[in-house]
Amino acid sequence: MTFFDNFASIRLIAAHRGFRGHFPENTMAAFLASIGRCHFLELDVQMSRDNVPMVIHDPTLERTSDARLRRQSLGVRSLRVGEWNLEQLKKLDCGSWFVATDPFATIADGSVTVDDLRRLLPQRMPTLEEVLTHPALSKVPINVEIKDHKGRPQHQHVAETVIAVIKKARAVERVLISSFNHDYLAIVKTFAPKVSVGVLQDGQHPEDLLEYLHALKASAYHPSEAIIDPATVKELRAAGFGVNVYTVNSPQRQQELFAMGVTAIFTDFPSLPA
Repeated sequence: MTFFDNFASIRLIAAHRGFRGHFPENTMAAFLASIGRCHFLELDVQMSRDNVPMVIHDPTLERTSDARLRRQSLGVRSLRVGEWNLEQLKKLDCGSWFVATDPFATIADGSVTVDDLRRLLPQRMPTLEEVLTHPALSKVPINVEIKDHKGRPQHQHVAETVIAVIKKARAVERVLISSFNHDYLAIVKTFAPKVSVGVLQDGQHPEDLLEYLHALKASAYHPSEAIIDPATVKELRAAGFGVNVYTVNSPQRQQELFAMGVTAIFTDFPSLPA
């Protein structure tokens, strides 16, 4: 069984960091709001100082939390996720920044209101385990992207730690692990052969792409929209690989990619096809 056996068909919509066009990314609010609007969720994992997989995209806390304001009172100087422990991270508000910055101008255009968002605050940074075991999300397929920890103490064990959490949550068959650090994917397949992996890539395709994906025992290839083309999609699909393209917010472009044979689209504005 692979991750794609969770679905009756292809042309899948993935909620990129949840419904992040309307809600603070990688929060429970964004994930819960995407239910019914997508086939699966996508989230990112960074490791805390005490080795807990936390759901946050950036290696630093500055953009999506109030860490700069709180760090002195919490006894932390750095803004790097990996230098905060779980207890400290859980005291941060990871939602107010969205109201303050309106990153997709969805407050300005009336798609979402400040009052509705403020009722959801504060949003706390979830752990991977909390997302996987949340009652409303416990059966939702999830793409877990392991962020590159190279140069950090957690680099040596991040893949094994994430796998341990997935196994504890009994989520092996509904999780797809992806990463730009392909060494992590090889480690995942060593420790958990039944977990599906997706190879993230931007800039250009690896040489001998099919051979490369076979060597990693990948189920899917995750290219950026900029480097995908019909011939590559056709070749990958014929070889049995899923092709999941990021990040595409234009409905017209999504349909063009699906017409090429793309398996899934990552989007900040998830909406199931009519």
